[in-house]
Amino acid sequence: MLVRFTKTILAAALVCTLCLPAAAAQNTAPGSEFTGTAWMGSTQNERLAFLYGVSNVVAIEQLLAEKEGVNPSLFVRDWMKAFGNANWAQIEKKLNDWYAAHPDQMSRGVFDVLWYEFMVPASK
Repeated sequence: MLVRFTKTILAAALVCTLCLPAAAAQNTAPGSEFTGTAWMGSTQNERLAFLYGVSNVVAIEQLLAEKEGVNPSLFVRDWMKAFGNANWAQIEKKLNDWYAAHPDQMSRGVFDVLWYEFMVPASK
């Protein structure tokens, strides 16, 4: 179990580093928020890698919560409600469509949009 967990963490870290070229291409400093401008300027592979990384973090936290017998975080719970039956390409399309429909909000962070436009409504 520990070996699988370690491999999953390393895979998630690798995927997250794949997203760095997209951020660098948008002249954003590491650690700054990933905005709609960066999202729409990224390749499909970069966007899917980002979603893969987020999904891995969600899966790991959910497994740890189950193992410890506690409830997962609000983020994990709402992610599962909003995207539990969706694949990465479907989530990517939802974000692409949202940013395309709201060009005046390209400065909003991807996590902000995921949370307020998809996850919060799904939790109601």
